[in-house]
Amino acid sequence: MLDTPTEQIAAFALSSAADSLPPAVKHAVRRAMLDSFGVAVAGSTHEAAKKVAGLASKVPGPCGVIGTDIRTDAINAALANGVSAHVLDWDDTILPTRAHLSAALLPPLMAVGEERGWTIGQLIQAFAVGFEIQSRINLAVYPSVHLRGWQGTGIAGGAGTAAALGRLMGLSLQQTCHAMGIAATGAAGLTATFGSMAKALNIGRAGASGLQSALLAAEGFTSHHDIFGTGRFLEMFDDSPRHAVLTERLGDDWAILNNGYKSYPCGFVAHAAIDAVRALRDAAGGPEHMRQLELRVSKESMHLMGRLDPANALEAKFSLLYDIAVAWVTGNVTPAAFEPAEVMRPIYREVMPRISLVASEAIRQHEAFATVVLEGRPSISFHVEHARGTTARPLTDSDLVEKFLICLSTGGIDNAENLLALIMHSEDVRVAQVMRNLKPDADKAARRGS
Repeated sequence: MLDTPTEQIAAFALSSAADSLPPAVKHAVRRAMLDSFGVAVAGSTHEAAKKVAGLASKVPGPCGVIGTDIRTDAINAALANGVSAHVLDWDDTILPTRAHLSAALLPPLMAVGEERGWTIGQLIQAFAVGFEIQSRINLAVYPSVHLRGWQGTGIAGGAGTAAALGRLMGLSLQQTCHAMGIAATGAAGLTATFGSMAKALNIGRAGASGLQSALLAAEGFTSHHDIFGTGRFLEMFDDSPRHAVLTERLGDDWAILNNGYKSYPCGFVAHAAIDAVRALRDAAGGPEHMRQLELRVSKESMHLMGRLDPANALEAKFSLLYDIAVAWVTGNVTPAAFEPAEVMRPIYREVMPRISLVASEAIRQHEAFATVVLEGRPSISFHVEHARGTTARPLTDSDLVEKFLICLSTGGIDNAENLLALIMHSEDVRVAQVMRNLKPDADKAARRGS
């Protein structure tokens, strides 16, 4: 009989529950991996990712840094690739916690998998387990963890990753408990960093910490043996955490089936408003003749994305005002909107003062109401009940493939067909083969570096 919640979680990570995943779960994992690989390739072009990759290049090793020719050790590869996977804020987001689980989890699994010869099939099993544990930790302390100023993925990512790696590394039950405890003692990530490079660093560090913790546990390093029970880890982030969430129906319910995917590379709580504004623009026949845009959004939207005068591209990703202006002017919000030169474009700055935002507790974080007041024409209103990319309005496989192709093009990688086959269909192919395909050709790499 397993007496503690930490033992129950560790036993789940090591159990046969993931040996024969339901087909729907395996497919959902592949979707998450496809999306995460794609946004990591695109994100590798960002200044923040290049800085971390440059630091990683000083430590030689066998593991690849996505989008580059750099080889480094597993921990630095996990850190660098985790930053790339999150820095564009285009990676998957699960509701209600808004956690970005793949960006913390996949890079360390890939790094050790490349080093140790693991297959894609093995990775899928571990990914499902790690995603599940991360999701449950986040949910157990939501929303208090955010209200206290912590970034949920930074808090849960290390322990979930450590457990997933415990499975693949053959750790014992007690070693896996200690691995999660080691990761938990370093859990961190502040919402105050949103709009800066450090937001993505929170995610990269979580994954790298989970990897380091599993490696230490394998060497006999110890922590509190029951970090989720008598260790009171959850109580650090919530006065009344929901402990039962950690273990109820563990192995029967799979959170990956409820994962969400971003259509736009900015804070998720802006997405419903962007959807609504795009619909209004289409109904109005274009951006001309707009006197005012009136939006009613969730309190989370204003709390997380209330920047009124973003000064740089990362701040713009957390400015609802800016993102709506871009959607109205251009008809979409793409990575191009967050190029440094774009953020101060006069046309966006002219539109922003004509946008009014009202937050309401009655409106959900994936919902928005919008009205456009037009010159000489009746006003038009639109209600988005569920943002595109949520489980109620999911992105199809075709949508994700289209996004993946855009991401690869952004990162200068042409071999999309081969990568799609490896990620979506292979079982026995080794992780190293995927990593070899995740760097640009020499000519494009040279152009990127110039």
